[in-house]
Amino acid sequence: MTRISGLIEIFLGAALLLPGCATSRHQKHVHLVGTVNGPDYTSAQGGFSVPFPVSFDVGGRVLADAPQSVTFGDKRGARITFSSLPFSAGSDMMKALETQGREKALSEFVRRDYGSLLTVHYHPDAREGAITFIVLRPTGRKTGVAAFTHGRRLYLVETDLLPGMQLLARSDEQSQRELDDWLEKQAVDLAQSLVVK
Repeated sequence: MTRISGLIEIFLGAALLLPGCATSRHQKHVHLVGTVNGPDYTSAQGGFSVPFPVSFDVGGRVLADAPQSVTFGDKRGARITFSSLPFSAGSDMMKALETQGREKALSEFVRRDYGSLLTVHYHPDAREGAITFIVLRPTGRKTGVAAFTHGRRLYLVETDLLPGMQLLARSDEQSQRELDDWLEKQAVDLAQSLVVK
């Protein structure tokens, strides 16, 4: 285990393994469009449900939701967003899926929406084919993103790097690559937790 991996595991181990249960008292400040049932959130129109990925022990809650998306957060600075976007039978996405395959279709979509300079990684065994990449937000935070399709919907999962993790990481290229790999793995793991309908 590398030093950066060890620090990451120690820093986040308990929080990632112990998601809290959602109750209405934890959501009193946010008017939800979706629904919370025990430890699960279900979107109003996005066709998915997901277990809460944040622990109430550290203030985990829904920060915001819309008919097809939800963002969770906690007091440590975690920010995790799940989104579902429909596409029609005649759309560019459907044409690309049919003619070029999942990897190429997803890669073209995210490069168009997130920027052409992305380094995209394909995971054939995750969600019947998912891609991941890293985005650097204007605030300086890295965000790991996973994208996959199911039926005629595109699903996106975005997870921000916790502020303290960046401070713990060394700045050399290998350490940053390990940190990016870890963040992309987190995005894939979160994507795997989605129950799509």
